[in-house]
Formats: sequence, structure tokens, C-alpha cells
Amino acid sequence: MKNTVFDEFVKSQQADAHSDVDWNAIRDEWLRRLDELYGQIRAFLNDYVKAGEIQLQLSPITLSEENIGSYTAPELTLKIGRKQVKFRPIGTLMIGTRGRVDVIGPGITEARLVLINKKFTRASDMIRLSIDFAGKLPTPPRNDPSKIDQAWKIVTRLPERRFIELTQETLFKMIMEVANG
Repeated sequence: MKNTVFDEFVKSQQADAHSDVDWNAIRDEWLRRLDELYGQIRAFLNDYVKAGEIQLQLSPITLSEENIGSYTAPELTLKIGRKQVKFRPIGTLMIGTRGRVDVIGPGITEARLVLINKKFTRASDMIRLSIDFAGKLPTPPRNDPSKIDQAWKIVTRLPERRFIELTQETLFKMIMEVANG
């Protein structure tokens, strides 16, 4: 016995499986942006690294994302005295962002970095509301993510999620909060 609703579902999944999305290119762009982030962190910490006060170490970790599959990405560890702060990549297929890195210290405090539209300063910037009084919903604009200027930003904690520009000063503050847990 055929079920037309299920038939349509199966056909739509087949169409998705043969989409022309280049998942390897998306993964490669994510890894490139991750390397840029680590380069920016190295530059901000350069004086401390040169003085031997902070050590940086990259270690490969395995990530697995739907459609992309399993792949290796670098995790950055900062060693500051007896404390370690890890910059652990989570993935690129995140809602509203092009990537996420969790910043983990020895305590319970964590921080988060996201690769997001450079113009966004708070979570509400990610929401668009359109109302048509004729009863029809307007077609949402199709933004090409590759054409949106992205930047790494620090995400603040609840209740209000804000996106703070990653600067040397904000990085230092985030590292101290996470390291002191």
C-alpha cells in the first residue's frame, strides 16, 4: 500500500541527496577560517609567547557533521602557568553562524566564539520579521553566505546573547574568565 505523503518525503530526500552543495568546499572554508582565528589569537598573544610565558599547542581532533562527514580539525591549547585553556572547534553547520569554537578552561566557566555576520551585535539581529496584510507570507531573501562579511565574535552569556568583537582586550578578558573558572 502506497502512502503519497511518505512517497513525497522520500522523493524530497533523494533530491536533497543529489543537491549541488559542495560540502567539501564548505568544510575547507571552515578550516581556513579556523586557521585565521588561531593566527589572530597567536598575534594577540605574541609578546607572551616570545617571553615564554604562554605556550601554544595545536592538536588534531575529529569532528563529524551531517553532510560533511568526519574530518580532522585543529584544537588550540594555551598553557599559562599551570592552567590550560582550550579552543575547541565544534563545527561549521550551526544555526545562524558559519562556525563555533568553545573556549574551555579548568573550571566550570566556558566561553564561545562564533563566526557570524560582522554587522550582528546581538542575537535579535539574526531574526527578521515580515508581515503582509494581504495574508501571504513574503518570500524570504536568499542571502549567499559567501557574500556576507563574517567575523569571529565572542558570545555573551544569557539572558541576553550579545556578539562582541574579538580584539586583543576582549580575548584577554575571555581567557582570564575561563582560566579562573
